[in-house]
Amino acid sequence: MQTLAMALVLILIAGILHISESAYIAFAFTSAFVTHLMFRPERRELLSAILAGVGFAAVYLLMNHGMLNPGAFLDFYGSWIAIPGAFLGMGTLFALGTRWIWAPGTSPDDLRAEKRMRFERVRDAALVPLLCVATMVAVGPAIGLAPMTYDRLLYIVDAKLLVARFMTATPGAPPSWVIGRVFLDHDWIRTACGYVYNSLPLGVAICLAFQWQDRQRTIWYPLDLRWQSITLGVVGLLLYQICPAAGPIYLFPKDFPSVVPHLAAIVAAPGVIGEVPRNGMPSLHVAGTLLLFWNMRNRAWWLSIAAGIYVMMTALATLGLGEHYLVDLMVAVPLGLSLQAAWLRTQSPLRWVAMGTGAAITLGWLIAFRTQAALAIPAGLVMWLVAGLTVLIPIAMAWWLERDSIPS
Repeated sequence: MQTLAMALVLILIAGILHISESAYIAFAFTSAFVTHLMFRPERRELLSAILAGVGFAAVYLLMNHGMLNPGAFLDFYGSWIAIPGAFLGMGTLFALGTRWIWAPGTSPDDLRAEKRMRFERVRDAALVPLLCVATMVAVGPAIGLAPMTYDRLLYIVDAKLLVARFMTATPGAPPSWVIGRVFLDHDWIRTACGYVYNSLPLGVAICLAFQWQDRQRTIWYPLDLRWQSITLGVVGLLLYQICPAAGPIYLFPKDFPSVVPHLAAIVAAPGVIGEVPRNGMPSLHVAGTLLLFWNMRNRAWWLSIAAGIYVMMTALATLGLGEHYLVDLMVAVPLGLSLQAAWLRTQSPLRWVAMGTGAAITLGWLIAFRTQAALAIPAGLVMWLVAGLTVLIPIAMAWWLERDSIPS
């Protein structure tokens, strides 16, 4: 009964969340299969996961009105990797879960030890998919709780950070429009950044698996990325309710990124945006990748470079694809400081200073946006100075705090 229930739950999740149409969920389940590979499974265990994945794919296709239904799939960035990987991930969770349920043992003590070991395997593989599914389930109902968004206000504040001459009729353009136009002119950059943006669940899972490997070698880390990732998701969902925002592509679907809206268009823009998630402020994509980079950069030189590139491409993608404003990315940095200080193993009293500073900056900006107090900041140099301090102060405090971290 437990085995059957597990299979039914996986099928229901795939059907309800449309696993072949959602890049976020597809990459989340792909992460389970990749994590399993990094566990270096036995051949029979890997084959069981693959066969189960093929079975789940067949059931999913039949549920979507036949094997040749073109509407069962969506062509998103990385879909050719994520959709097959998602079914393999479902197969992985089913195979690992089955081994846990049917764990053998010659004595009660042996059975408990074997079950615990197998539970840890399925737990580690299922962490990212469960976190992403919980996020999707929570974000949907939140749309009804926040029908009005603050996108117009965020756009006006973003416009105080004009970075380049964009059109002859305007003196400059907000950063999202500048990067978006680069994406239009260079499709290969857009595609590469789109792959990176969609693959965040996979990136998180790979870093978690690296930590798992190092724990087996008794190599210590200053913090556990598992708890930090969970906390980021929970805190982020709560912060979304303070200043709900969707992104410029949803505020100006016809203008972004070709035309920079004038003030009249901002005033006329609807305060109520359609049925899209209000997950813009702050950017958890940037906060998440920044934390991965910060905590994995000392593991290996090549991983430091890869994680740094991952952060930069994610930041570009959030802007160029129209999912975020630059101020969303700015507020993500002090949020990252708070979570870094909260989970870092340290005896330094600076931990509480860092947590308080990060939380104060984050909440201060969110309240300033909601109350429109941010509009009082002068455009140009002053705005850039304030934005720079918002980013640099948390980075300096995180670096200083890390010097006092202790082994686990």
